[in-house]
Amino acid sequence: MPLYYDQHLHTHFSYDSQANFIDYLENSTGYVVTTEHFDVANPVTGQTDAPDYGQYASEIAQLNRDYGNRVLKGIEIGYYQPKEAEIVSYLADKAYDLKLLSVHHNGEFDYLDDYVADMDFDLVFSQYLSELNVAIDRNHLIQADVLAHFDYGIRLFDVSRSDLEKYEDQLLAIFQKMIAADLAFEINAKSTHLYHHLPLYAYALELVLKLGGTLFTLGSDGHKLSHYQLAFDELKPWLKVQGVDQLVTFHDGIREFCDI
Repeated sequence: MPLYYDQHLHTHFSYDSQANFIDYLENSTGYVVTTEHFDVANPVTGQTDAPDYGQYASEIAQLNRDYGNRVLKGIEIGYYQPKEAEIVSYLADKAYDLKLLSVHHNGEFDYLDDYVADMDFDLVFSQYLSELNVAIDRNHLIQADVLAHFDYGIRLFDVSRSDLEKYEDQLLAIFQKMIAADLAFEINAKSTHLYHHLPLYAYALELVLKLGGTLFTLGSDGHKLSHYQLAFDELKPWLKVQGVDQLVTFHDGIREFCDI
């Protein structure tokens, strides 16, 4: 049975990270995959932020010569419907081991902009769920492997399980589409432990398992070494209690299941 490795990491190829591959490699064994940000029309920077694929692939090729072929290529696709054609065009000629599907912004603001916390929760969450729904519907063009941080749009809110239960019908519909699209559901350690959304993930997992979901990943969403495999030692036994016994990894188009 293969060893599980972090499925959500960033390096200096992401606009909001200065981490480097070597730190991750020298503090782990086995594979390292980085999922660099690709955000079109990013309101945080006022531009499209896309990793330079040529440089990314070249650095990984050198690292693989130095570190025994331990580095895999990945990307985190920030879906934004008005720029779908640009997203599809960028991805068309590039190969990745792992592709995450995310919604980070609505064209006007990123959901982690400070002032979002002062906005109306129901308005923000309704809009975010609508955007997430469209992103999953369009995944046949993007062919992502994993739905990342389902709670990204409400990370800045103090949210309880009961707040999410009001949206159970919408969440069930989204998770059903996620399963039909063959997307794995990510347990995002930054959300569970830094944004204190562990109860939300417990509820979401109940819904996904109820619908028959079988594909799950655990990712730190790390942007620096101190976040690498964040709280994995706590989250793995927690996942088993929730009813998840295996996690999935992606490598060169192949899925591998890892016992927790």
